[in-house]
Amino acid sequence: MDNFSGQNLESMGLSVAKDPAVCLVYNIFGQRGQRVSRSDFYRTILKEQREITAEALNQKDKNTPKICAEGDSWINILWPWSQILGYHRTFFDVIQEKLYYNNDLGYPGDTFQQMLTEKDYENPMKSGILDFFIFSGGGNDVLGGGALYDLLKWRESGHQSENPKYYVDDRILHDRLETLKSGYLTIAKEAWVWSSQKTRMLVHGYDYPIPRRNEPWLGRPFESRGYDLIADADLIGTILELLVDRFYAMLEDVAAESANVIVVDLRRVCAGRWHDELHPTTAASRDFAQRFIDVIGPPRVG
Repeated sequence: MDNFSGQNLESMGLSVAKDPAVCLVYNIFGQRGQRVSRSDFYRTILKEQREITAEALNQKDKNTPKICAEGDSWINILWPWSQILGYHRTFFDVIQEKLYYNNDLGYPGDTFQQMLTEKDYENPMKSGILDFFIFSGGGNDVLGGGALYDLLKWRESGHQSENPKYYVDDRILHDRLETLKSGYLTIAKEAWVWSSQKTRMLVHGYDYPIPRRNEPWLGRPFESRGYDLIADADLIGTILELLVDRFYAMLEDVAAESANVIVVDLRRVCAGRWHDELHPTTAASRDFAQRFIDVIGPPRVG
């Protein structure tokens, strides 16, 4: 599908830009600089791709695992149209290369709250055929962008301590994670009930990212609070590890309270293979995908 219709975003007169206020979210603009809505993009540009995907599914073994994915730009970064802009495959793009039945609901402009509100996963769950539901969301509430500006304390407030907890506002972090937990529990319950207790929900908490100078999601928030990305690299690393680890702890709580949730641990898988501050290269995405495939099982070839 790499050369789908011989088109890419640029040739269609579209452009993509990171939303500096919301990490993992991209805005899509038309030829006149107007925002292209999610619904318009799906109704027009993705229509042909969905028809091709539906035809391809008919060629696959009917007993192979059936998967639906919903999420942010870790699920869908508009590959292959975005290829010319330098973007890499997501881990779900890699999974889609396998012989699975799959349905991709993800969109790089979606926030966790939007996904929770719009519930695009409702009809796929109610189909009663899905074995697994991969969900990726919530990073924009904790890991970067405007959320990180809120969470980070000033560098000097830690008084040269190496303990990352002195540099993070724990009250804000706690409240954000509690809100996410509530949302995750709602989605998990809906998926379980709507699928008649058939569909397992696979979730993840990302990997430890690396900020880059003048980049909007991590670099600028840290620099704005007095951190030096080079001199304070080790401290910054431990701060980001704290945030990611707390995110995973929240997901483990969700799994403990849900009958259908499985946490897929992606920590230390990327191993520095970042395309940008928060997105892996294709090589890393392949390793992320394997973590999910280890749970889902291999596809069956008819």
